[in-house]
Amino acid sequence: MPEPRRRSARRNMMAGLFRYDRIKTTEARARAIRGEAEKLITIAIKGQTAAREYLATFVSDAEKATAILAFARRGHFSLDKVVFNNEERAEMSMPPLTDVGRRFAEKKLKDRRAELLRIITNEAEAERALRAAYQAMVIELHARRQILQSLPDELVVKKIFDEIAPRYVGRPGGYTRITKLGKRLGDAADMAQIALV
Repeated sequence: MPEPRRRSARRNMMAGLFRYDRIKTTEARARAIRGEAEKLITIAIKGQTAAREYLATFVSDAEKATAILAFARRGHFSLDKVVFNNEERAEMSMPPLTDVGRRFAEKKLKDRRAELLRIITNEAEAERALRAAYQAMVIELHARRQILQSLPDELVVKKIFDEIAPRYVGRPGGYTRITKLGKRLGDAADMAQIALV
């Protein structure tokens, strides 16, 4: 099999492994994807750990750090943000706002501000923590992009970061298990099941 087709087959098998947590294939193919799949999980774990450690330097409480990261993931925000009037918006080449639109934008800004200040009460600390959370997201994004180079399926990468990597945070490797299933009927190839532990 030519190398590009072999690489594509490995990518598809790895995507299936992450999507369904186990796949049945030949033993040789299972051994071929095992190392690469474990490396991708390790990259995800290291990316998440590095992001959390960076955020911990600014926010020492783990619960607050998780809350501020969840807040930051919902979109860019700053305590200095204001809703401009229509004259200022015209100078910045922005469309004008109706009264209803202005009230909606001001209420949304006020609610987000109150939510942030519920997590961290001091405004200066909240702004610093929010900037740190955005930087932590950049660190995690780098790890996601590294995985996307090897496995170009965004839903599978999302599952790796949201479900698979948190399962193995304290585990130093050995994320997969290969179980022999015997010979395949027809060509007597050795069959195996590769599964996430």
